[in-house]
Amino acid sequence: MRRQLSKVCVSATTQINSLRRLVHTSARCSSAITLPLHIVHDAYSGPSTITASQRSSKDMSSKDIIQKEKLSALMEVLSRETRSYARVWSCYVDFMNYAECDDLPLEVHQAVLRRCVPGAYTLRAWTARRMQAGQTPRMPHHFEARLKTVMRNIRATGADATLDDYHIVLHQFAAVGHYTGAMQVLTELTHVCKLEPKSKTFGLCLKAIAHRLSLPIYKVQRADMLADASKLCRKLLKEMSARDMPLTSFNLDLVMRILKEVLDQEGFYQLMKLGYGIDLDYPDHPPLQGSSMLSPFSTAALNTTLDMLGRLGNVAKLVQTFEVLTQPLPPQASQHYSQEFDDEDDFGIANPASTEPHQTPHAQPNTTSYNILLKHISRAGHATFARHYLYQAVRLDRSVDRLLRSQLYRDPHGTLAPHFGLNRGTIIPVFGEANRDKNMELMRWIGWVARQTIRRKKNDIAWYSELRDSLPPSPSPSELPSSSSPSSPPPDVSTALDVDLDAPSTPPEFPPPKKIFDINLHLNILQKNLDELVTWYDNHYEVTLSRVTQRVKERLGRRVWAGKNIYLLSENARVIVPRNAWTRMVNFKQGKTSFSGEHSGRVMRNGWVAGYKGLRAPRPQPLQFFDPSSMS
Repeated sequence: MRRQLSKVCVSATTQINSLRRLVHTSARCSSAITLPLHIVHDAYSGPSTITASQRSSKDMSSKDIIQKEKLSALMEVLSRETRSYARVWSCYVDFMNYAECDDLPLEVHQAVLRRCVPGAYTLRAWTARRMQAGQTPRMPHHFEARLKTVMRNIRATGADATLDDYHIVLHQFAAVGHYTGAMQVLTELTHVCKLEPKSKTFGLCLKAIAHRLSLPIYKVQRADMLADASKLCRKLLKEMSARDMPLTSFNLDLVMRILKEVLDQEGFYQLMKLGYGIDLDYPDHPPLQGSSMLSPFSTAALNTTLDMLGRLGNVAKLVQTFEVLTQPLPPQASQHYSQEFDDEDDFGIANPASTEPHQTPHAQPNTTSYNILLKHISRAGHATFARHYLYQAVRLDRSVDRLLRSQLYRDPHGTLAPHFGLNRGTIIPVFGEANRDKNMELMRWIGWVARQTIRRKKNDIAWYSELRDSLPPSPSPSELPSSSSPSSPPPDVSTALDVDLDAPSTPPEFPPPKKIFDINLHLNILQKNLDELVTWYDNHYEVTLSRVTQRVKERLGRRVWAGKNIYLLSENARVIVPRNAWTRMVNFKQGKTSFSGEHSGRVMRNGWVAGYKGLRAPRPQPLQFFDPSSMS
């Protein structure tokens, strides 16, 4: 055993002595540096007696080999169809550690700029979810440093970054609402790089401002942010006007959304006249000062207009605008105007009957249009308007479904997607108005609407499910007309700021492509709306109705016990009701003592129990009710 141990020690000592001949060991020093791995590898593998020129040539050859390996790894990652942006950035950093900026072609730098960060749509959804959850990021754009590094390396090669490269950066900033960085990029490309911006460049800056205003904002920062957004929006409009650049329809839509958020009424009204030819003071007449280049009035513009008027609190103008812009008068309506004018009223104003026919710009309302309309009408306390438009939405939901079924019977694969569907967001605003006003008639009617809607949604799901199983196979994609470009990104439902900034400034001669009906998507939407309605009806409507009913009974009961009259619909007059009759009328019962603690309704402080016939009783709570025995 001792002989084997001595042999191991002798062999270990021999190896250590051989290593000391190759590597010079010295005392510990704070100024020591770290050698690259390939130099240490050459020192161990090569002979100890080599010249300085031979060592430098070997170092250069090993460095070239490493550069080629890193470059091949980077090119291989960039060539993949499904690439990881983290992997692209890692390979790019590894190569730049062994090479200079000039060693990499400009096209590779540009490819890395586009693929080293997540897509704009993915990043926008991720940022919005974090901000809605209360996790505000510390920096506006999580990968801003990467974009700056690549742009710096492009300039270090001696080449100038193109306008498309800056558009990539602006796309990223617009996806997260980083409007400060977008304005800095605009200043750099115009003043430093001397590039001529396009409408898309200004549109991306406007998109960054509009998207940031749609995200959650702290209350202490909201006033300053709205002031900055208004100032930057006006600055962009002035710069576009100075460059004689037309305002495209999509840039106009973004500007309208910004003005809506900052509540700039004067600017909003002026842009409606110049951009769409709509005078909101007289929406069924042409504006006195209009523009020859008008943009098409879309459903998104209609929703923005309704939301702006609702925020201003003018319900009369809101209803007027909705009716005129969704159901306009025909162009020949001017011939039916009165042609009789008094002589003293003739001040040179042309007879409306002699004017040219005017077609008011209009758009087709969708689900969001009715939800916005009902939300602002209900908040203003107009129960009559709220009930009218909710009933109109119920009728429209049935008519759209019947039309869809008939079109599917004729052309199953060429039917257009529906534009309206009743959901929980349409009913809740009206229910909130009825709850605030204790309007029991409206509240019960809303319950009937909810039950009818739930029943119809179930029938629709069953019908479309059966239709899906019996539909013939759809034709190949090559036989169908493409509704969108194959290279266009998928739509993002988390935001309404997905606009085509590459569109021409003039209105298109042909209408935009329509969405084709997808039965699987339609079934998913129906199921989602049904689940939301059932959950709301079971957890909120029934409990609220029972609570409000009990409050009304208590309020009227106090009048009865005080000897005051109350209004009875059966008598159609205000009458004095005896206490016993009122007790039987509202189904109040004398409470019974139970050891199990179970009662048929809510327990009062005096032992009385309020019945909930046909409704689910909420949790027992003391209500400070009166004592009938003390009033006799």
